[in-house]
Amino acid sequence: MAYNPYVKPQPVFIEDPSGRLGASGLSRFDFPYTPTISSIINTNYSIAQTTHSNYQQAFFESGANANFSVTAPIVIENEEQGKHIIKAMNFFRGSMKMRFGLADEDRGLPPPVLRFSAHGVYTKVPVLLTDFTYNLDSDISYIEVDDDADGVVKLPVQSTFVFSLITTYSPKNVRDNFTLDSYLSGKLKGSGYV
Repeated sequence: MAYNPYVKPQPVFIEDPSGRLGASGLSRFDFPYTPTISSIINTNYSIAQTTHSNYQQAFFESGANANFSVTAPIVIENEEQGKHIIKAMNFFRGSMKMRFGLADEDRGLPPPVLRFSAHGVYTKVPVLLTDFTYNLDSDISYIEVDDDADGVVKLPVQSTFVFSLITTYSPKNVRDNFTLDSYLSGKLKGSGYV
């Protein structure tokens, strides 16, 4: 069997604890090549426009959910790795779709809430995938992969997954568990708060 780094547990991964993406063949995707992760955290303020004033007053409205931008290198050295990347593409694309159609007994369910972990800095953070990009570049070699569902497909041997995540928390969870002191002391880290 060929070496496949994508099936070994890694310090950066995203998983579907609901099991709803199981038809893709994956419930968790591990990033064997270190991705670039940018976290964007901001706060919303309203501004009071005071007449004849050189400076305005800012009033706190709300904290905004954290966003992540992830750029992950993808390398395919053999057919087994290629098949895994096809499953990963289905996992990521499917995580943005709701259940739909008369034949789907769970129709109407929204996309699943995933859990994102990275290097121990982020631990099981509840996230929603908001976009996913995978390029088929022209200046790279391709490898043929015999995919059971699609027949023979050609994938670039080197590419990148780029996607955005937004954190999400249930109102009950926030109400029952969040305090600023718990957040600042790190007690909420294992609960996915960013």
